Amino acid sequence: MSEIRINAISVENYRSFKDRQEFVFPEASYKKPVAIVGYNNCGKTNLLNAILYGLQVNFVSKDTFSQDDFHNRNMDNIPFIQLHATSTRERKFDGDKYACLTGYHRLSMFIDGEEIEGSKIESLNGLAQIQGWDGAPKDDINYEAFGATRYFNIFYINFHKIKEEINTNKTSWGNLRSFLAKHIKKIVDSDVPMNDKKAVFEEEVQASTDKVLEDSELNRFISLIKKNYSSNLRNDDCSVSFGLPNYHDIFLKMLFKVGLNGDVENQVPISHFGDGYISMFVMAVVQSISEFNDNDKCLFLFEEPESFLHENHQEYFYKTVLCGLAENDHQVIYTTHSDKMIDPFDTKGLIRLEINENNQTVKKYNSLDDFDVISEDEVTGEPINYSKYNEFIKTIEPNLNKILFSKKVILVEGPNDVLVYKYAIKQKVLEFIAIDDTIGNKERYADTFMNFENIAIVCHHGKATANYLIELCKHFQVDYFVINDWDFEADELSIDAISGFLTLDLLKEDAIYTESDKKAMITTNYNLIKNAGLDKIHFNIKKLESVIGYDSNDKSSLAIWELLNTNGFSFDENLFPKSLEIFLGLKDDTQEEVVVDNNDLPF
Repeated sequence: MSEIRINAISVENYRSFKDRQEFVFPEASYKKPVAIVGYNNCGKTNLLNAILYGLQVNFVSKDTFSQDDFHNRNMDNIPFIQLHATSTRERKFDGDKYACLTGYHRLSMFIDGEEIEGSKIESLNGLAQIQGWDGAPKDDINYEAFGATRYFNIFYINFHKIKEEINTNKTSWGNLRSFLAKHIKKIVDSDVPMNDKKAVFEEEVQASTDKVLEDSELNRFISLIKKNYSSNLRNDDCSVSFGLPNYHDIFLKMLFKVGLNGDVENQVPISHFGDGYISMFVMAVVQSISEFNDNDKCLFLFEEPESFLHENHQEYFYKTVLCGLAENDHQVIYTTHSDKMIDPFDTKGLIRLEINENNQTVKKYNSLDDFDVISEDEVTGEPINYSKYNEFIKTIEPNLNKILFSKKVILVEGPNDVLVYKYAIKQKVLEFIAIDDTIGNKERYADTFMNFENIAIVCHHGKATANYLIELCKHFQVDYFVINDWDFEADELSIDAISGFLTLDLLKEDAIYTESDKKAMITTNYNLIKNAGLDKIHFNIKKLESVIGYDSNDKSSLAIWELLNTNGFSFDENLFPKSLEIFLGLKDDTQEEVVVDNNDLPF
């Protein structure tokens, strides 16, 4: 039985990675897949490629890397990749040597000025200490790691290139690229009963070919080729034949055909189907690999498996294939943009990446610990659990994608708040860029500012669920800003009056609380302030409608929209505080306007 498992990886100076980022993966007892999430261009593929290099699934040589692989294309930023794995010790095909990937595998690169002189993966055994790498004795070098990858079941599938992944033909260099081709070749090469029949197979194939070609026009055409080729070679007595590839390559030239709805007479090559159907076929192949290697523990690496799949099939793929593989002791690591491809009730298998203000990939979430927060009434485990199922259905399920895949999240009470603040943000952005002549279409820039900056607006539908969403944002390290109704008139109760109390118990002893008939509302507002932080929260006093001057009790979105678009409508800090401008990046912490680099904008 062979087994391979990744325990950890560190990446530095590789493409979008600058400062060293260290990632740990759950132990084998955690039978769930591991998802790498984040918005576009945050480094998910770079992390997956670093794993492929560390294990030498992607072979590392002098020509592997170029200047593009150095962070900011600066040759002083020498890429660093270090992976720790655990594996069994497998006997190689020749029977005299062994393959073992247990230990540390580090990218070693040699630079001469602006030239890459060489690149290789150096391996130390599992007993070696990282601190002693540079001066490690020869006894610590893991010679059994060289060329070891092929002796373990490691499968990488890029679902963006799904048709290439079912193409079993060799490249022009004679290499196999697809996971399917590599697996078929491995089966053919190692199948003893099948290879014992090789000579008989070749004789029968040749006899059948000769019989079909006998007295045929094709055979006459081949004879003419032989005659002319011999003449071109100065009457060399060459032989020319036309037939099937050699024994081992025959099985790579074969192709899968499918007849839907029981049609066995008109089967169609699988490559002729749409990408969604091919993805589902690849699902079946992956499941079959797992069942075929039932005594082995494999490593599966997937690039966005939700590609080309309807969301219901995405969820099916996650629950049936990804979870199924993990439950059968295989390690599964994949990138995704879909909230249907993760389990929000279990976050140990989640790695969240982000690009920081310096345009570097940073690890925002990678925790193997249980979520542990003390709220007023309970100590919870995971941030999403069945005791909060009602809140989950109302606020998390429809917004999980926005929360996980956004750089920042604005939490507002309801739909009318979304309407008003989208309008207000657009107006603020227009005001901010008014004198910037580098932006051609200012209206479109303002309209898409939130999209471009990857800022989402999420309805929390109430103060209790607002606290819940704040906990979740903190857990996933997503930057947030909360907007709520204060529900008191300014002269009835001020924010400053309660925010200064160190604890809720001290507040409850004060006359502000004891003499009020709205104790529950005071408690809720206090908890929100303490949970969010004063710089992360804004209250509309008494409520949103009061601030924008909408006097009707009918919370009609149409009427509010018409109000916003009247010539006389304007808003001030009572609706749009300076702290929100800072959160949006329109001002810095000193409240100075930020200079925006518009070089990448299409406007």
